[in-house]
Amino acid sequence: MGAPAIERPREAAAGPQPTAVLDGVEVTQAVQDIGGSIPLVARKMTLVRAYLGSPSAPMSVRGELRVSRAANGPWTTVSSFGTAALDPARSGSSPAQLRGRREDLAFSLDFRLPRRFTKQGTLWFKLGAVRDATTGRKVQIGGTGNARTVTFVPSPLLRLRVINLRYTTGAPPVQFAATKSDLEHMESWLTRAYPVARVRFSTVTVDATATWPFQATQANAQLAALRALDVAGGQDPGTHYYGMVSDGGGFMRGRASAIPGAPDPSAVASGPTGPNNSSPGFSWDTDGSYGDWYGGHELGHTFGRFHPGFCNGNSADDPAYPFPNGQVSGADGAFTGVDVGDPDIPVAPAALPGVVWHDVMTYCDFQWLSPYTYRGIRDRLVAEGMLFPVPYDDDDEDDDDSSRGGRGDASAGAAEPPVNGTPVHVSAVVNLTRRTADFSYVTPLVGPTAAQSAPIDDRFALRVRLADGTTRTLPVVFKPDVCQVADDDDTGLVDTVVAVDPGAVGMDLLLDGEPVAEYSAGGTPSTAANLQVERLTGAAGNGAEGPAPGEPVLTWDDPAAATTDAGPGGVTYGVQASTDQGRTWTTLAVGATDRQLPLDTEQFSDADRVRFRVLTTSGFSQTVSTTEDLPVENL
Repeated sequence: MGAPAIERPREAAAGPQPTAVLDGVEVTQAVQDIGGSIPLVARKMTLVRAYLGSPSAPMSVRGELRVSRAANGPWTTVSSFGTAALDPARSGSSPAQLRGRREDLAFSLDFRLPRRFTKQGTLWFKLGAVRDATTGRKVQIGGTGNARTVTFVPSPLLRLRVINLRYTTGAPPVQFAATKSDLEHMESWLTRAYPVARVRFSTVTVDATATWPFQATQANAQLAALRALDVAGGQDPGTHYYGMVSDGGGFMRGRASAIPGAPDPSAVASGPTGPNNSSPGFSWDTDGSYGDWYGGHELGHTFGRFHPGFCNGNSADDPAYPFPNGQVSGADGAFTGVDVGDPDIPVAPAALPGVVWHDVMTYCDFQWLSPYTYRGIRDRLVAEGMLFPVPYDDDDEDDDDSSRGGRGDASAGAAEPPVNGTPVHVSAVVNLTRRTADFSYVTPLVGPTAAQSAPIDDRFALRVRLADGTTRTLPVVFKPDVCQVADDDDTGLVDTVVAVDPGAVGMDLLLDGEPVAEYSAGGTPSTAANLQVERLTGAAGNGAEGPAPGEPVLTWDDPAAATTDAGPGGVTYGVQASTDQGRTWTTLAVGATDRQLPLDTEQFSDADRVRFRVLTTSGFSQTVSTTEDLPVENL
């Protein structure tokens, strides 16, 4: 009889058991809707947010979530990654009463789902034990009911190659390139904000051939040439290409080369990057680099997304945009952005109120994806995944869903070389306002060419001049620039593959039947000789204008260098590398005029051996010289 008499005073001293009510639950990845209208992408980082109401006094709580892939279990316990502040003033289950908690992670009990529970299919979950974060006492929860379910759907991954365009400017000359942090921020932001579980992200630093200051159209011309060589070298034709340009030497306004109306990964884009405080107007972004969301905007164009027309300079091209002022939500706050965060950068998880944050396709501050853009990009990714199946990736070996978009060879989606000539990629910058143009790159291709889904533009044509005085007229793909401001000239990019007789002597770009640019080819190029990798001594390196002392450099000789011109219309070099014994090739340089190339060995670090080849061209013909396989550790 003594023990109960002792226990009762203790319970009385502790007071009545705290209580709370489960007012609502949301499962979210990047954009949340209490009605569950946003598709949940399989394998994507996912948060479960529980909204608790306190009927009497404020308190702070921690909790557990019970999850299962079957209706009857087994169940796994997931702990909340923070506490939730319960406030009687923030109670109730109506949309208006939930809104204050949905727009601030501090007022919800939040759980990160383990990746294995986000596979394609149904997830069962229910709220488990909740405890007062101060006292540890269990909180009695009302309104929990039965287990709830959500369904995860497949979505192809985003395939992206970022070209880090390095340039030199100033006196004395200084070299600028995007930093490792810039690249990491972009990969992270796209993974968090875009409707994908993962970004297949690769990058290479390439010297810009245009002289600084250059415009994004010129950067895109180089990207288009690099991409054409990569695809001809067996790389995945479903990969998007984006050029990242440091703002260290000045600000280059970003542009996309097209807004494709149908799936077309050949549409390239470029944009600036740098610390948030380096460019006026981006101070709202405090994560250390603005190149992430800026790149998300320009890439959005390549997925068919238009400007909705909000904030200074944003052209009104999308009348279907559903929310006022470019917001992520209407005035009711029904949609809220959620950034799941990334501890590696670091970026903390955060709720992004839909009436404060704006769609990434606007020019407004506080940019994220609206549900409108989120669904639109996912639809285009699905369509691209059907046309360009994703080659098998070991990182996806545990997936039992179709989020890879299928499997295929690296050449899937590629076309056979054009008949009646050598396949040649032509990249030219066009100014429609001034009716001028410049041939940027004329590149013979080794291997299959990428299928071109962009429509032919009847205003343009290529007139190929043959040695006997005859000509042949060929159709052209022209891609108008996007993200121009009102006073900019109307510009764009010729990005096309044509069949050219190797003996042709030149070609003209015609606009409405009139020549606006001329290209004259040289003779048959010689074959590069003495390919070798060496480390330059202090005397050989030339600082910011070339390889640094001790840096590994690929060098070669050109037997005809003394008798041929270098540059446009003369001899230029492309350099490629292969880590799979020549089955596929990655382009390291295009349109180069120097006979040496600094090597970033980090990009070969996952391979044991690498071989290089130099493509020498003086127009429509090309020679190829290849090294043997070299041990990566010896570079």
